[in-house]
Amino acid sequence: MRSTAIAIPLVTGLLLSAASSRAADPVACTVLTPAQVSAALGVSIDQGTPIGRPGTCQWIGKGRFATLTIAVPRGGKSPVEQFNAGKKGGLGGAVTAEPVSGVGDDAYYVYFSGTTRAGLGLVVKKGSSEFEIRVYGFELDKAKPVAKTLAQEAAGKI
Repeated sequence: MRSTAIAIPLVTGLLLSAASSRAADPVACTVLTPAQVSAALGVSIDQGTPIGRPGTCQWIGKGRFATLTIAVPRGGKSPVEQFNAGKKGGLGGAVTAEPVSGVGDDAYYVYFSGTTRAGLGLVVKKGSSEFEIRVYGFELDKAKPVAKTLAQEAAGKI
């Protein structure tokens, strides 16, 4: 009986802690409107849907799609620390991190080296936040302005 008396408050505390951390998770699908994403991708898209947690969202259209991931503290690192680590690279040349201006406080494109159509990310730091827009279904040179347009829209709300 004594173990039950200890376990109930412990489990309740854990559940409340998990619920409050999820409640603080930003809702990515409200950052960009379907009209903004559709215009940037150049195709009609479905309503955005979360991918795993409210801080992620994907919009899918015919042959093209985009995702938004808003960073949360992970592995003891703040979103800004994650941004700085990603900007340095670290995957042994398999991934290119290319600086880009005009979005947030700092930003860089990220894509697989030596490919032209494997998807492109644009990672943005704004204040103490970090987010990434990824676009798929474009050649690399066409993906960059699409990702930048979406990132500029998102940066205005994050």
